[in-house]
Amino acid sequence: MSAITQTIAVSARPTPLENALLVGAQAMATIAERRMRRRVARLETEPARRAGLAASRAMSDDVARYLLPR
Repeated sequence: MSAITQTIAVSARPTPLENALLVGAQAMATIAERRMRRRVARLETEPARRAGLAASRAMSDDVARYLLPR
């Protein structure tokens, strides 16, 4: 068997279109990374947020106990 190879000539500098595509791809990657980081941050803080909401609800449910004179 013989191997068939192809040589692709690549210019040293990207064309304006290639440059624009590269910049666009980098921007989209940055946006996606930021989005993922925000999502991870939200997921990490979720247990504390839920605990705070539960405590707040518990205090609201017992508001009469806190406000009525003893």
